[in-house]
Amino acid sequence: MKIFIVGLGLIGASYAEGLTRSGHTVYAYNRSADVIQMAEDEGIIQKKSQIDQMVFADLIILALYPKHNIEFIEKYKHLLKPGQLITDVSGTKVWMMNELERILPLGVYYTSTHPMAGKEISGYKAKDYRIFKQANYIIIKGQRSGSNDETILRRIANDLHFGKITVVDAQTHDELIAFTSQLTHVLAVSLMHADTFKETKEATGDSFRDLTRIAKINEVMWSELFLENKQALIDKINHFKDELDHVKHLIESSDKEALQTYLKIAKEKRKTFDVH
Repeated sequence: MKIFIVGLGLIGASYAEGLTRSGHTVYAYNRSADVIQMAEDEGIIQKKSQIDQMVFADLIILALYPKHNIEFIEKYKHLLKPGQLITDVSGTKVWMMNELERILPLGVYYTSTHPMAGKEISGYKAKDYRIFKQANYIIIKGQRSGSNDETILRRIANDLHFGKITVVDAQTHDELIAFTSQLTHVLAVSLMHADTFKETKEATGDSFRDLTRIAKINEVMWSELFLENKQALIDKINHFKDELDHVKHLIESSDKEALQTYLKIAKEKRKTFDVH
């Protein structure tokens, strides 16, 4: 398959590396010409990758921030042709998908995806196609989805060695991600801000380090994702505050039996995540 990747940051470059290894013909665009040169020299994209080669692609993968994906398509939509499939790897969907569906030329298909993989560090040099192995992969269908889109994107997911593949709509995706990804980043950052001890670094065990690992955050990207999914994230924060208040009440009231039950239910629910 001829694939054109827009943006060679961590995910875009890791896609390029993995898809080239799987036998696809991969071209790319990046604002920094030196990144394109590095990718060509390392053999993860074809030589002489230029924007006009997008017209020959079967699949175009947008790997920029959501608002930049929209700006890119607005600027280069004249290079798109009927029958092509557009996808993206962004972390929020409703707003971006609505905008892209509005501006895409007729005959161009668009189905979004979300690879649930990453690192605390970003940029081309952080690339690693192995981050996708057995990771979750979400396909998000919309108004411009074609009948063959899911088949194509499942092939891409399999070629990159993703694990579980789930298909949802944009609203469901954004609510899920508000809880499973964005809320967890809010908690990690909040834990670091709540730290008032100068000895914390010397007093941490695995639990604190595991919980705060993702506080090593790309503040530009995550600020944008939080704000684009604001209402869903606020709803999840409020629900989590209710749970904190509940467990706080159990502790304040010294209700040992109820506290043990609360902890046990959480333990048993978490165990189900490890069953394949």
